[in-house]
Amino acid sequence: MNNIHLLFGEEAYLLEEKKANIIKNFLPPEEIEFGVSIHDMKETPLSVAIEDAQTLSFLGGNRVILLKDCSFLTSEKAKGSVEHDLDELIHYIDHPNDSAILLMMVHSEKLDARKKVVKLLKKSSEVSIYEAKPLKNNQLFDWVLDYSRKVNVSITNETINLLIQSIGSNLLLLEQELAKMALYVGSQGEINKEVAEALMSRTLEQDIFKLIESVVNKNMSKAYDILDDMFRQGEDPIKIVNLISRQIRIIYQTKTLKGNGLRESDIASKLKLHPFVVQIAGQQSKHYESNVLVGLLSQLSTLDNQMKTGQVDKHLALETFLTTI
Repeated sequence: MNNIHLLFGEEAYLLEEKKANIIKNFLPPEEIEFGVSIHDMKETPLSVAIEDAQTLSFLGGNRVILLKDCSFLTSEKAKGSVEHDLDELIHYIDHPNDSAILLMMVHSEKLDARKKVVKLLKKSSEVSIYEAKPLKNNQLFDWVLDYSRKVNVSITNETINLLIQSIGSNLLLLEQELAKMALYVGSQGEINKEVAEALMSRTLEQDIFKLIESVVNKNMSKAYDILDDMFRQGEDPIKIVNLISRQIRIIYQTKTLKGNGLRESDIASKLKLHPFVVQIAGQQSKHYESNVLVGLLSQLSTLDNQMKTGQVDKHLALETFLTTI
């Protein structure tokens, strides 16, 4: 096992999972509590953490030195007054302590490849590098399916798509919702669409999706009920307008790309959306001509400006707009 590990990326859940696995594989369960030293690099100079890594354990066992928020490995400007001597890290990479794991974590999409220390980290055989990328499309679907098996429940494909469409690729939120639903249905139970809709924590994006769906299906009574509920929840009409614009833009882009002969899977990849989202947008696009969708986007832009400049009553103007879709 390598003595130096660098974990970076945007997906916090995967970073934490990888960190836990490294610690578990290096330290016995009974030593984890006292065998891990944590340094926040926004508050602690790198020299202090390196000195800790070089120090032998008083009990003679292995140790893990965890360096949180190593933004000095990115192009991000340092926050706070802590200065880091990167030469000390460079020296440590060439002379690591065999009885310690130096575990560096960076919650950032990219490292700064121009820095000498980053080049060395990528080149050194002593260093293991792990990148936590957000899961996409089929990977996300498989992750939800695997998690449901771990908690001993089944889940329908329709429900998986609904969860992904409503929550997105945030694995921590997906885990929280799935854990709640698994507890509700019990061991060997099934999480179906009805269970998900009843238990899932509501988001504004989810309400917007239902609002658009109701309007497309000409169910204006339900659409106004959803909008009124959003108003009661204190949602800002300007934010609602922006999210409606985003959804209609997706419908327009999907319609245009399908008209150009692209398959739904290719559209999803091009727009960086889940295939289920593109599938629904494709169905909704059948109800509108392209020029109508462009007109709606223009109306929404005007409405946004009118709201921000106080020309209209925001709540009334949004209700009125729904009748024009």
